[in-house]
Amino acid sequence: MASPEESVAPAAESLLKYARPSVAGVSKYAQLRETLADAIRGGDWKPGSQLPAERELVRLTGFSLGTVQRALRELADDGILVRTQGSGTYVAQGLGAIDAPLYLRFLGREGEPTFLPLFPKVLARNRIDERGPWSKWLRQTGADIVRIDRRIRVGSDFTLFNRFYINASTFPGIANAPLATLDGANLKQMLAGELNMPVTAVRQRVSFVTFDAQAAAGAGVKVGTRGMLLESAASAGREPLCFLESFIPPNERRLDISPD
Repeated sequence: MASPEESVAPAAESLLKYARPSVAGVSKYAQLRETLADAIRGGDWKPGSQLPAERELVRLTGFSLGTVQRALRELADDGILVRTQGSGTYVAQGLGAIDAPLYLRFLGREGEPTFLPLFPKVLARNRIDERGPWSKWLRQTGADIVRIDRRIRVGSDFTLFNRFYINASTFPGIANAPLATLDGANLKQMLAGELNMPVTAVRQRVSFVTFDAQAAAGAGVKVGTRGMLLESAASAGREPLCFLESFIPPNERRLDISPD
């Protein structure tokens, strides 16, 4: 593990290199979170290395202590950082990315991988009886739908909020699995595994919406931000697998929604 001196030394240069201009609708903590994430993914802070102390980050960035603390807390919630009481904040040894995503395929820039990696964090899982666009697809009959709320970091660019719906009676394993086992998981592939059938189709449609409080909090933007809602319905043969709602904030990436 790198010493604090080795880790703090390049901090000013790293933060300057990856700093981004302010964007309307993006909070200060989200801006700092993405700057730190860029520095980590860019290799300026290696796995296991220690980040500068909170007050040192305040001095280097000009942000308030509360802003710094929230940015670090969210990176820790996403599994990118590990915060140890009395010791400090360190880059996690491993980051769990979704393997071969079938949707949310954001194109990288020239020289980057074809699609940006997705890093999901499960926020909550609830059984619901409310009805919506998922109801017909999942053959909802009552309180048999499970909704999994996730925050998904797209590369080191931005964060989106995702709601993942399944029929609990069809997939009891996923509906009851420990939440920690779902972080970094490709849920659609897990569902197809329970049926012993591959995902054969993903239908998608796009609309533009105003983010409510939950979607805005999950994406790290202000309530009332206008963004994209991507609705995805996956199937294995004639068997419906899941329905997804992805709230995508304004960003500079292109989204590939072509069929496989």
